[in-house]
Amino acid sequence: MEYVRGAAFAAAVAATIGLVSASSHAEPVSVVVNFADLDLATLAGETALRKRVSGAVFTACGKRPSAEAAMELVRRACIRNTAVTAEAHVDAVISGSRSLAHADPMLPGTAH
Repeated sequence: MEYVRGAAFAAAVAATIGLVSASSHAEPVSVVVNFADLDLATLAGETALRKRVSGAVFTACGKRPSAEAAMELVRRACIRNTAVTAEAHVDAVISGSRSLAHADPMLPGTAH
């Protein structure tokens, strides 16, 4: 099992999710969410990642409602669309991490 944890850790060291949002009135914004410190094979790790990504969506799209109705509609659409895209990325990352955690711990070429 130690080999799987090592492989999962090595994969997680550079692990980030990039969120990109755009509106017709602004340049695209990219927010990087680092999750190298999380164990995504656990519910606590998954919850922490989802919370970070949720915060990043608001960072990318705007945290405060706009007083201008049209801009508020753009901000809400950005949040909705970016959240859907981010959710798909998060689900894929978590699924991959859990697959790694449940893999056979004895990797080829290791002592049995």
